[in-house]
Amino acid sequence: MEDIMVTRRKVSKERTALKLSLVGTVFVATLGISYGFYVGSNAILLDGMFSLLSMGMTGLNLYTAYLVTKPDDAQFQFGYAHFEPLISVVNGVVILVTCMFAFITGIQTILNGGHDIILKDALIYAVLSTISCFSIYAIESHIASSVDSELVRIDSQEWLIDGILSAAILVGFISVIICNGLGYSKWNAYIDPILVTTLALFASILPIKVLCRNMKEVLLVAPQNGAQRHVDQVIAALSKEYGFDDYTHHFAKIGRQYDLEINILVKDDHKWPTKRQDHIRQKIWDQLSDELGETWLSVSFTAQERWL
Repeated sequence: MEDIMVTRRKVSKERTALKLSLVGTVFVATLGISYGFYVGSNAILLDGMFSLLSMGMTGLNLYTAYLVTKPDDAQFQFGYAHFEPLISVVNGVVILVTCMFAFITGIQTILNGGHDIILKDALIYAVLSTISCFSIYAIESHIASSVDSELVRIDSQEWLIDGILSAAILVGFISVIICNGLGYSKWNAYIDPILVTTLALFASILPIKVLCRNMKEVLLVAPQNGAQRHVDQVIAALSKEYGFDDYTHHFAKIGRQYDLEINILVKDDHKWPTKRQDHIRQKIWDQLSDELGETWLSVSFTAQERWL
């Protein structure tokens, strides 16, 4: 009962954080795209596009946060945990493609001689966007740490990146003012496309990291961490204590859920009645549940090596 209450509180905080993020993205995306067209700044337009993409992805994340709490059913008999890394992969691919497109556009603009922007209005946007992004990042980071939510953590990192982009745009526009004061106004037309290419390169770091991490889960790569070593140690110790003839195990992490399948070879079936098998299952669960948390655990006993 206590575990259910903890899970419900976690889901509630996740949804609150993602709803806040959704409201924030609507504001920043609208502000960025409208200001980008008005002042003629591709850097601001790119920032607004990132926010627009984040709005769509936050909506997907919000739906995923609901899905992963649902029990398995006739259609998804292994539950919905696999949607979490899958959505993160889609998120990463979309942002990475946007970064590549923005980088190419920025290079083309530089080669074509750049373009001018309406500086005063651009500065207003940069200040508002920077404050908004870092504020939401701080709130989401706190919630992600308190409930250990990968969905909220990834979403907060997107706000961090967006905040850094907005801050970089602010610095870039301030540099235009400085250039004007120093008599180098002829270079002002290149500030915006330079910002676009730089921001696109910087912003691509996050989706690449997200893809590397979550593709492993989508492809069911065994986690190379302390949990894997702990599983190995527990099963090896039980094998030595109870005299298994052999065993194999398969381990994967999918979103917030671990999947662990253990196959144990016991050739003398008279020594392994159902009660003793259940005793081993309980010992495995007792020793692993604290570290693994939500786990799909399957422990099978067989007298034939072909089923290992």
